[in-house]
Amino acid sequence: MKTSILATIFHCKSTNAKPMHSKYPEGKLSWCFYNRAKADNKVPGSHKSMKRKLSEVIPKIMPGYQRLASKEIILRCVSGKTQNAN
Repeated sequence: MKTSILATIFHCKSTNAKPMHSKYPEGKLSWCFYNRAKADNKVPGSHKSMKRKLSEVIPKIMPGYQRLASKEIILRCVSGKTQNAN
């Protein structure tokens, strides 16, 4: 689950010059356009149409992602309980 959480930040950071798709699911059914194209032996499309976060924003939001990916938070989420008992 930690890898999946961190994959979302790398998705926003990926560029044509530096593709960052190693944390995404692989294969023809992947939600990642890059890995899906590779599985079909096609040339992946450009990152230009993707909405990317600016490089100066990522260091500011990374601590939040690291906290979400912490063992403590993940263990609280995997039980499937709701915060509101109503």
